[in-house]
Amino acid sequence: MAKSLELVYLAGMNEKTGLHPRNKHKSNYDFPELVKSVPDLAKFVAVNKYGNDSIDFSNATAVMTLNSALLKHFYNIKSWNVPKNYLCPPIPGRADYVHQIADLLTGPDGKIPTGTQIKVLDVGVGANCVYPLIASREYGWSIVGSDIDEVAVTNAEKI
Repeated sequence: MAKSLELVYLAGMNEKTGLHPRNKHKSNYDFPELVKSVPDLAKFVAVNKYGNDSIDFSNATAVMTLNSALLKHFYNIKSWNVPKNYLCPPIPGRADYVHQIADLLTGPDGKIPTGTQIKVLDVGVGANCVYPLIASREYGWSIVGSDIDEVAVTNAEKI
């Protein structure tokens, strides 16, 4: 049975529990640094009731802008956008899946396989193209994405 991903913020702690140890997003968001990557993010950042910088996660534009900043800051993805009414996935959770796959591919020597000799097929890549972006940046894997939705394919090609 798959374990659901649960992010827990403990008072006074700067790490999210439940995320993979190699996940670049296991620490709380450094909004000043993320704003440097995508200046538009600044208009969505405010201090929450706990005294921390945050965004309104119910605001789709704010989440899209945060995702763009995360992808640019951590993965050097210069331009990322998703068409209206298409999935805008949480980047930390998607990165976790990629790290879990890497763990499954790790050999008995404990070495994580990297490089283009690792071939991955993402069936239903979607308009966001997140798994291929993260997997290719984190591990250098060669990714082929497939989808039957024309808008999704067109947007993934732009990314």
